[in-house]
Amino acid sequence: MSFSGLSFSLKRFVSVLPGFLFFSVTVQSVDDQRMASDSPVLIVGIVIEKMRYDYINRMWDGFGENGFRRLVNEGTSFSNARYDYLVNQSSSGYATIFSGSNPSVHGIIADRWYERLQDMIRSSVHDDHAVAVGGSFMNGRRSPAMMLAGTIGDELRMANDFRSRIYSVSMRDASAILSGGFSANAACWFDDLNGEWMSSTYYIDSLSAWIRNFNSMNLPDTYLDRIWEPGNGSSTFSGMADSNRDQLFRHDLRRAKRRMNDYSLLRVTPWGNTFTRDFALSLIVNEGLGKRGYTDMLIIGFSSTADIGTRYGTFSRELQDTYLHLDREIAHLLDFLDQNYGKSQILVFLTSDQGVAYPPSYNQYARIAGGTFSPGLATSLLRSYLNVTYGQADWVSSYNAGMVYLNHNLIEDNNIPLSEIQNRSAGFLRQFTGVAGALTGNVLLGNHFTGGINSAIQSGYHPKRSGDIMLYLQQGWHERSLSGDQISLVSYDRHVPLVFYGWNVKPSKILREVSITDIVPTISLALDIPVPPFATGKPIMELFW
Repeated sequence: MSFSGLSFSLKRFVSVLPGFLFFSVTVQSVDDQRMASDSPVLIVGIVIEKMRYDYINRMWDGFGENGFRRLVNEGTSFSNARYDYLVNQSSSGYATIFSGSNPSVHGIIADRWYERLQDMIRSSVHDDHAVAVGGSFMNGRRSPAMMLAGTIGDELRMANDFRSRIYSVSMRDASAILSGGFSANAACWFDDLNGEWMSSTYYIDSLSAWIRNFNSMNLPDTYLDRIWEPGNGSSTFSGMADSNRDQLFRHDLRRAKRRMNDYSLLRVTPWGNTFTRDFALSLIVNEGLGKRGYTDMLIIGFSSTADIGTRYGTFSRELQDTYLHLDREIAHLLDFLDQNYGKSQILVFLTSDQGVAYPPSYNQYARIAGGTFSPGLATSLLRSYLNVTYGQADWVSSYNAGMVYLNHNLIEDNNIPLSEIQNRSAGFLRQFTGVAGALTGNVLLGNHFTGGINSAIQSGYHPKRSGDIMLYLQQGWHERSLSGDQISLVSYDRHVPLVFYGWNVKPSKILREVSITDIVPTISLALDIPVPPFATGKPIMELFW
């Protein structure tokens, strides 16, 4: 199998200018006023990583008319779209968006988790059987094998006897893989080591000529050969600034790049998103998406927003400038789609894989007590407590994202009831400052919660992959992960933006609460194809009908 598809003939191909990749394509004129077809010819899913719901409102005055504003003004926006589960990491978010089910069903409970049988930490997309295609060896051992539920892309492919084509792109491997699903024609991600787009043998045997040509342009070197300073209008976002609201920034990317041995720096600049958009547009053109009479799908994950937010802060000047850049990228993408297909022939939806908590400086200013929960200290003290209670042994196997994993083999060898040691451990951990509560796996398996915090924890719990104790924290508290991410373990990560635009979508705003799991059933119903078998969401009937 090769990643070539049908070659789309370009009358005038690509010219590269600093910071942008422009496409000039000879196409027939498109009448945007014509009636929409029975199905859109192309669905484009845009996922902006770690995007708070209120970012659009906070930065509204700084946006142009044709990016975020166009989506909101001409599309249907949802002010109360939420994830159903508590601890939301990027991999969980992508799997939920495109499977229509929660981690309790699709099994992607976090970016990584502890595997009891192998006694190791497992990445959400690691696969020893996959081999790199076009990139470095270790970055190619990736596939969706850990997913336990199919995606909307899988159903679309099967419904059309595999004549519909599904592609997913993101600088982050898990983002591209978990959104594309099992049947995607290809998922492509960024290789930090050589600065190129790559995939794995799970999808393709070799990169097509157009991808090799794209990689040969060495665009990352162009993007990193500059100084990053605030762009026009970035100083207008008073609602976005944190404690450094009066401090501008100046980052010499050229100097930083010389100190590094790879291209990971691109991830923490606005041009990581530009690079992603460039590649997505090139894919649409060269693969001829939406041109063969069947609905195709492209998923674009913009991940630089997450990396920049993690490095510089939730309301930092760098992040606000990144969204100013991203507004122009989205405007360029929408212009391209409208001009080459017609607004009535394409369906675009935009959402986020997860939200993000207020920065500690905001909680302090609001006089909300808070702090940082230390999982290392908590598990160390828990081990000491269990040693006193049950004898000297390694009773705690691992900890990750609010989950404590106990040593089941040791517990079984000592004839200790698992529910007993789970209850003792949970009771001990509840005493820690900042911990609001702890639920045991035994309680989650033995009960069905229909609302509140317990229900949210249960929706994110998978008995084969989750820990024995699930912690949640008080308002204002967060956990600092080993990767530097701020994990709130409260409800902040659940509220995200959701906007639909294009085919049969009327300008409107829906105020009622909807679940992110509702996206897939809604699109499936609109396309008249089966809903993925494990999807738990419900169609949003106000959107198209």
